[in-house]
Amino acid sequence: MLPETKFVRILPAAQPRYQGDRFSLREAGPHDAPPVVLLHGIGGHSAYFRWTLQALAPERRVIAWNAPGYWLSDNLVTRTPTAADYAQAVADFLDALCLERVALHGHSFGSGVAQAFAIAHPQRVSHLVLSGTGVGQRQPSEQRRQAFEARAQRVRKGGYQYGDAGVDTMVGAATPAHVRELLVDMARGIQPDGLLRAVAFRLSDFYSPDHAAALSMPTLMIQGDEDRINPRQDNCDLLLPHLAQGRLEVLPGVGHMPEVEEPEVVGRLVRDFLGV
Repeated sequence: MLPETKFVRILPAAQPRYQGDRFSLREAGPHDAPPVVLLHGIGGHSAYFRWTLQALAPERRVIAWNAPGYWLSDNLVTRTPTAADYAQAVADFLDALCLERVALHGHSFGSGVAQAFAIAHPQRVSHLVLSGTGVGQRQPSEQRRQAFEARAQRVRKGGYQYGDAGVDTMVGAATPAHVRELLVDMARGIQPDGLLRAVAFRLSDFYSPDHAAALSMPTLMIQGDEDRINPRQDNCDLLLPHLAQGRLEVLPGVGHMPEVEEPEVVGRLVRDFLGV
């Protein structure tokens, strides 16, 4: 069962960075267990991790954030956030929860945010899990810019317009209909202003391999071999050689969303990686 949405107050010193004073999240597992924080993709929110929450909860405190401007989390004040802004947002989220050091698991846009935080605050990350990994580009290509701008145009017209575009390009060919329907329904829960800020970040010049010397923690990348959104040759394969303790697991027949396409496989990989 998907945990209910919970809230945590943004600490007063951090509140000027936000349009309000709250983060929203979903949480499972024992409160005193080692924490794992899950960061969703650009077209999702905390519900994306429904099966990851379930898989890790027996041994870990598992917390799936809603990024600023997503679901019921208050948005960033800046309209053009950088890697530094999202790294600070993760720091503010952890501080609000009184968490000093965590395992961090980011998907797609969330993988970029996770890398930004781990680069800025490596001492606060025990393990790093990246799926559908995006490493960014020093200078975004016209193709990349057009793809993100198309998403921005759709979400400006509303959640149904965004969700109704479907997910065929996001998942592997064998993904069952009920999973596709779940993802479409999840996309309808997008708040436009949150996604537009995420787009601004993904079109910035943040390119994580340039900063990968800071990523000294054990790092697991999970990649679908049918991922057409963040293909491995343009992302994982560029980052892996720079990781001191990096490992790549490629899942056959899986697209861009391994946590919902192959939840049991991903759950096993992450549990083994974390040693639980």
